[in-house]
Amino acid sequence: MVAAAGAWAALAAVAVLWLTVRSTQELSLGPLGFGSGLDLRLDGVGVVFGVIALTPAALLLTLQRRGWQESTVASLAIAAVVLAIESGNMVLTAIGGCTAATLAVVQFDIEDVRAERPSWASVMIPWVALAWAGVTLQIQAGTAAYAAVPVSALTTQIFALIAIAALLGAGIVPWRGWAVRIWIRPSLRAASVTAATLLPLGLYLLVRAYELGNGRYPQSWLNLALATWGVLVALGAAVRAQAAPTRSEYMAETVPGLAGFALMSMAIGTVVGLFAGLVLLASAALLTAALPLLPDRRGPAVLLVAAAAAGVPPGLAFGGRVLGLADAFETGNAFGLVAVAGAATWLVAAAAAARSVGLPAGRRRQATDSLALVAAVLAVTVLAAGPAVAALASITSDAIAGVMTLPTGGLAPDPLSIITVSTRLPAVALFGPLLLLGAAAVALSKPGPATTAAQSKAALFDVPGAAATMRLRDRVRSWAVPEQYRSLFDPAALERVAAGGRPALWLASLVALAIAVSR
Repeated sequence: MVAAAGAWAALAAVAVLWLTVRSTQELSLGPLGFGSGLDLRLDGVGVVFGVIALTPAALLLTLQRRGWQESTVASLAIAAVVLAIESGNMVLTAIGGCTAATLAVVQFDIEDVRAERPSWASVMIPWVALAWAGVTLQIQAGTAAYAAVPVSALTTQIFALIAIAALLGAGIVPWRGWAVRIWIRPSLRAASVTAATLLPLGLYLLVRAYELGNGRYPQSWLNLALATWGVLVALGAAVRAQAAPTRSEYMAETVPGLAGFALMSMAIGTVVGLFAGLVLLASAALLTAALPLLPDRRGPAVLLVAAAAAGVPPGLAFGGRVLGLADAFETGNAFGLVAVAGAATWLVAAAAAARSVGLPAGRRRQATDSLALVAAVLAVTVLAAGPAVAALASITSDAIAGVMTLPTGGLAPDPLSIITVSTRLPAVALFGPLLLLGAAAVALSKPGPATTAAQSKAALFDVPGAAATMRLRDRVRSWAVPEQYRSLFDPAALERVAAGGRPALWLASLVALAIAVSR
């Protein structure tokens, strides 16, 4: 309970500090070395991402039982993420992200050392890339502070390092990466906290990149590339979800699917797209808190969570997808094709959600009725908050204005509508009747016990070449290195050496990084 109280206190502190003045607050705690400082900065972007990361983390620490070791490590990981989000420069963000990623691996090992977890190297490499970008900015531009870096200093190479850190650090990849596999573990305590904190932190870097570039990325094709990557991530999650043999494996794809749509929206490079990405990220945060609370048995809670993740109207996920796809269509050019692919992906995800209702559980894990009720309440919140999307636009306008120029009149001139590129979207007038119809349908329905047992179902469609790709992957994994060279190519052995290495090893690594950056 102490860890939960600390998370709630941090959330309250962020809210109070911002609401009292509603302006950027900065604090310098001294130098880090080589020109970088221990500078903290609380602005609109930091507040929004801090709330998105802290809310599910506080809920999970409150509702899940943990030993003192797990609670301590989880609290330190959450604190590291908050430090990374509220950092005033990129180097300090890299330090906070690296600490959070390391503590995430420690959480997994404390919980169950034999279960699936990401390797230490896979979660560390992204933050080394971000540190590389920060050090390069410090050397070439004289500063790595987000508010002081010259626009010309954000080159394509620097942005590439930031994008690598964002995508790999949050596990936003089209294949079945660690962000999916951690949801298949027997226990989901460490997985839920890790997903709730590292996903917002990854997308936070891409939003800060807009600030570094004065509202845009160095090249327009980078926006298109990231938007395409986001659609591919969502499509990969949807394809795997529609072929999932169990309901637990389907649920493992819901949060990565929402992350893909959030990335697609944020990468468009417009105010509406950025807001749509924040809405989808907020939906993913609430669902991340709901997933580990679901019982294995079929019931209303499972159905509500699946519906909220699939984007059933008039939910937040529905509103975020509609705004993101509409903004991509309005942007035109190649983004129109991205929007078409996104709409098709949404249809596949919806079909996968409908198929998941009759699947077997797949994981024998007990959950009390009270936890299932909390999961249902979180899902209902996501489903019922669609009409309030314009009010959310008013709340997040300070964060968006910190990285982009808002249109005349703002994004949401009132809590009832949103201004897009070509029209005014009356959110309450459109989503409100859908909410009333959905509430009436639920009130008039008469749920009863399941008459058929859950059973495995065939996939909706087979991906051409998928079987051959899996066979190739298995063949590559079966390759063996000669005995005398295995220690050089064994990632687990290298990880153990790095974790237990002396300070001289880390000093040599830092020297090598400094030489590489200064060349």
